[in-house]
Amino acid sequence: MTIIVILSLLVWPYLSTFCHELGHFVCARLIGMSPHLMNVGRGFGIFRKRFFGAQLELGILPFCGLTSAYYPDTGWSKFEDLRPKLVFYYIGGCLANSVLLVFSISMLAYSGFPIFLYFIFIDVVMIITTLIPTDVHLYGMVFPSDGKRIFLILTQDNQQYHKELFARYRDAITRIAGDRVDPKMIFNNDLRILLLLGKAETELAYRNFDEAVILLNRLLNDENVADSERAYILDILASIVINHRQKQYLTQADDWSREALRLAGNSKTIQGTRGAILIELGEYEEGMRMLLQLTEPNNDPLDIAISSCYLAKAEHRLGNGEQAWNWFKLAEKTGKQVPELSEMFDRVKQELRELLN
Repeated sequence: MTIIVILSLLVWPYLSTFCHELGHFVCARLIGMSPHLMNVGRGFGIFRKRFFGAQLELGILPFCGLTSAYYPDTGWSKFEDLRPKLVFYYIGGCLANSVLLVFSISMLAYSGFPIFLYFIFIDVVMIITTLIPTDVHLYGMVFPSDGKRIFLILTQDNQQYHKELFARYRDAITRIAGDRVDPKMIFNNDLRILLLLGKAETELAYRNFDEAVILLNRLLNDENVADSERAYILDILASIVINHRQKQYLTQADDWSREALRLAGNSKTIQGTRGAILIELGEYEEGMRMLLQLTEPNNDPLDIAISSCYLAKAEHRLGNGEQAWNWFKLAEKTGKQVPELSEMFDRVKQELRELLN
């Protein structure tokens, strides 16, 4: 009996968190949204699996969770129509915890076991804390609580509510298009496109590459995507070979990077991706010619690091071992200035080390 009580004390906070995110998941489905990510817990991952079309990941520690969903295809563009759906979606976690709360109260009344007081306390705390309108730190980022999201939905318009999402992609596209992009008209202010991009990035993060390619190709044909934005999407597609080492897409990446270069040939990011793909294809001289100009000190550290890696790879395959090591050392030195590059850069460096050793 003691063991059961101890296990219950440990498991219930996790169960409460899981039910909270499941509530968001179910409510999203009920209103026509498509959940694509469901994180429960934090810390070391203990379980990862596809869950009714979404990526479910369980961490070892409770009291932390996040569910992301793609908006419905119809009615999403009218924020007035979307408000009640979003409120229902974000209140879903508290509704699920309320079901657990009613269960615990009923069991306490029926059995009189004091442990149900603990269960009641956990769910009351969960409901109250998520309804407090504040920002919370989750998975290395800051997110509004459910209560704050509901408050913002009721008090802001479409652009205000999604300003961080628009700003994120505006910065990325400005990196490619420079001052030729209108910061007020990213993807023609089409929220659906931004959410599809987010869903594709989630699929990439969880290595569901075929699903991500389907989503990104779908965006390429959207009438609200301008040439500079299309170049950005093409660069994401071509970079699957570079960032994730998925060389089964190399032939397609050749087409993607060539088209991106046609659309935004002045972009150093696009030039770097094209040069790297050419080297992967064995077209060393042309690829090196494109990448060499990106290794000058006045370039972005990210462009220098990746270009140096691929120059090292090309030199190695051409039999120039000393030059390959010099480029590799420059890549390591410059890569330290780009912390966000670490995971992808480590994969590229590991492959390069195996070639050079």
